[in-house]
Amino acid sequence: MLVAFAEDHFGLTRLVGRCIASNAASARVMEKAGFTLEGRQIKHVQRDGRYEDMLLFGRCSSARGEA
Repeated sequence: MLVAFAEDHFGLTRLVGRCIASNAASARVMEKAGFTLEGRQIKHVQRDGRYEDMLLFGRCSSARGEA
């Protein structure tokens, strides 16, 4: 619902999201919301004294911005 609201009310054509690579549940939530895995940010965040990768997801609205 939040994705649709952002696209409809703010005219956004692209949304992005990130999650820690080891968090498979969060990655699945992104995919279920229509986001596509676009890349991995290696050792992007320090957590509990160690570095972890982040997954980068993106979603583009097909209704706007296309010719």
